[in-house]
Amino acid sequence: MNRRDDTAHVHPPKRSEEPFQAVAMPVERASTVVFDDLESFERRVERLYDGFSYGLYGTPTSRQLEDHIAALECGSRALVVPSGMAAMTLATMAVCRGGERVLIPETLYGPARDMAERFLGPLGIEAVSYDPRLDASIAAMIDGRTRLVWAESPGSATFEVQDVPAITAAAHKAGALVAADNTWASHLLFKPLAHGVDISMQALSKHAGGHGDLLMGSLAVHDHALFRRLKDTARFLGYGVSPEDCALCERGLMTMPVRMRHADDTARKIVAWLSGRPEVAQILHPGQPDHPGHAIWKRDFAGSAGVFSFVLRPELAPLQSDVLRSLRLFRLGASWGGVHSLIAVSDPRKGRASLDWLKPGPVWRLSIGLEALEDLLADLSRAFELFAEARRNGTAAADAKAAE
Repeated sequence: MNRRDDTAHVHPPKRSEEPFQAVAMPVERASTVVFDDLESFERRVERLYDGFSYGLYGTPTSRQLEDHIAALECGSRALVVPSGMAAMTLATMAVCRGGERVLIPETLYGPARDMAERFLGPLGIEAVSYDPRLDASIAAMIDGRTRLVWAESPGSATFEVQDVPAITAAAHKAGALVAADNTWASHLLFKPLAHGVDISMQALSKHAGGHGDLLMGSLAVHDHALFRRLKDTARFLGYGVSPEDCALCERGLMTMPVRMRHADDTARKIVAWLSGRPEVAQILHPGQPDHPGHAIWKRDFAGSAGVFSFVLRPELAPLQSDVLRSLRLFRLGASWGGVHSLIAVSDPRKGRASLDWLKPGPVWRLSIGLEALEDLLADLSRAFELFAEARRNGTAAADAKAAE
């Protein structure tokens, strides 16, 4: 074997410099990045923010996705990280230090609340929960140590809508920044940066990825100095995303408006169907006139997503398992925003002090996918018939006992 073959296997011929244009995002993978001269190599750290220095800190594929997200968010810069959870942790750690405070709504994503208590707490960062309905009154909770206020509007279980502009005004007056988890609405329905928010966060795993096969989060900002703080914290934590996942996310963004419109249209019709069912005690959807923050939703949002909750009557709790098992299209799953319809069952009252408006009973969250409305309604009707049958049997048994 010719030893020069070893070199030829490592160094292929120089590729053509003729432009190649395609509608699909090119996937460029790399860990090592090389430089043409010593001066460029020695200054590679300067390229962390706007150029390329090492694959962990960005590739042309990840930068293209970040630029796209920044444009969609109406921001100047964006950063993609391995998950929505990673984005929330990163934003908080970039802004807060030991001895300082972060305010989080009681509706905030459950694992993020756990992170604030069990991870940030030992680092000396105090996380304080607040009633998501405080709005401008949150000013009373912001002291001199408060560096960041999180908002999540609507909340991802009970869907209270917050007055984000009022919260932002109160925080900025006190010298604190505001970050918003905007995953439910996404940039299509609400643009936090246009309402004064400093950091707009999304779990791209949901609507943007859209197919239940992607984990990624994003942070978008106006301020370039803040972007550098976020970027530095991300590299210190070793956060990086694969170009393959970036390409999947970019592909998801292309169909996202169509998917979200379809899911919302189907969800509204299912809400109407559920509103007429005797098993349902309460609908939790920002489009409902009696829902907390409905007027703010009408003022600030361009529409609604296909994700909402409802409360079952308490006496039906023992039947949940059998009913859920009978469903064929709706599957039990904790995520949402994809092409498959999902149900998640929870008790949002745990750890909440401000849910006096929520009626008693199990809470089911539906994420409406791309299935036909008629098929989804048939699936729910077949399952809910088990509730109706149990009610009929219970009534018959009660009548028989009364006749004895």
